[in-house]
Amino acid sequence: MKKRVLAAILAAGMVMSLAACGGSSSSGSSAGASAASSAGSAAAVSESAAAESTASSEEKEEASSAPGSDAETDVMVAKEQIDKAAEGLGDWEADYSDMAVSGDESFTWGYIEMGYKVTFASKIRNTLVYYCEKNFPNVNVLTADGESDPNRQMQICENFIAQGVDLIILNPTDADGCVGIVELCQENKMPLLLVNSVVHTDLMNNGIGFVGSDNRQAGALEAQWIMDNVDDTDTVKMCYQYGQEGYDHTTLRYQGVFETLDEAGYNYELLSYQICDYFRDKALNNAEDWITAYGEDVTVIPCCNDEAAMGTLQAYQAANLADNVKILGIDANQDALQEVKKGNLAGTVFQNALGQAKWAACSAYDACVNGTQETKGVDVPFELVDASNVDNYLE
Repeated sequence: MKKRVLAAILAAGMVMSLAACGGSSSSGSSAGASAASSAGSAAAVSESAAAESTASSEEKEEASSAPGSDAETDVMVAKEQIDKAAEGLGDWEADYSDMAVSGDESFTWGYIEMGYKVTFASKIRNTLVYYCEKNFPNVNVLTADGESDPNRQMQICENFIAQGVDLIILNPTDADGCVGIVELCQENKMPLLLVNSVVHTDLMNNGIGFVGSDNRQAGALEAQWIMDNVDDTDTVKMCYQYGQEGYDHTTLRYQGVFETLDEAGYNYELLSYQICDYFRDKALNNAEDWITAYGEDVTVIPCCNDEAAMGTLQAYQAANLADNVKILGIDANQDALQEVKKGNLAGTVFQNALGQAKWAACSAYDACVNGTQETKGVDVPFELVDASNVDNYLE
């Protein structure tokens, strides 16, 4: 069987460095922020793995959302968009090329999720599984819930290696806490691909690809919208919804916002930033605290993701103050896009779940088919979304 597939050609995985957080707040919490050689590997997957993993995008995850978080554990890119994804290349994909490869062998991949309660991570996972069903039918994708715990992710990795999978895809929970997983894969000559988030280790330069986006760019796009739309003749009072400590993208998104504003000499005061762990309910609680402390003084709230933006919006709507504040998110989830269209959210930043899922699948497939232990990286760009272009992103 010959299949025309898309494969990433970038020579090395993109590595993002973690730098110290810039800026400060007058109140709030401090920020820290070759295919495997085992023959018949698909048959080697044990029943215990099947019990904790799933290979079907039609099966919805049973993990419940955190109270009030409204996390959509079965969310995915619209199937018609995924079906079209292998037909051609978008503008940003011009740096990568397609090639003909043999698809005669069968492969089993172990996909270690950051956590089923994390909406955008679930979107990438479900999209990747469906993309493989459509384009790589000889691939069996086993998925497992990392439960936002690096120790749990390590246990899953150990199980997948013992079961003889051909390749592991990891969406890391913690940039430092997941170093051991990278080391374990290297020791066992297990091909590894990171998606969406990086791990802080020099081993990233040793044939471990990263498919994801430059999270500093996401924050910079939020900052650009603020500078273009909010006059700073008078000092602009801000609060910031900070993600989960330990995540590389948490720090980079924060830096992207405030380093961009500082470099431009924008006149603002950061009254507070609070950790929301990317959850809607925690962001809502933070926003309620800000309403109590600052009332109408806060006029701009950039957020680490759309869940945080939605929680912030709910709090300000309940206090009848939503018209006084500009709230921005990141991810361009469909519920947030609807609020942008209604004028309730100022904007969001599109993080391309389909792009990350598609090119992660292509990089993994390329490594397996070509018998290399090295995976290749792809840089998937962010895009700013506001009222002027939101219709282009609504499904």
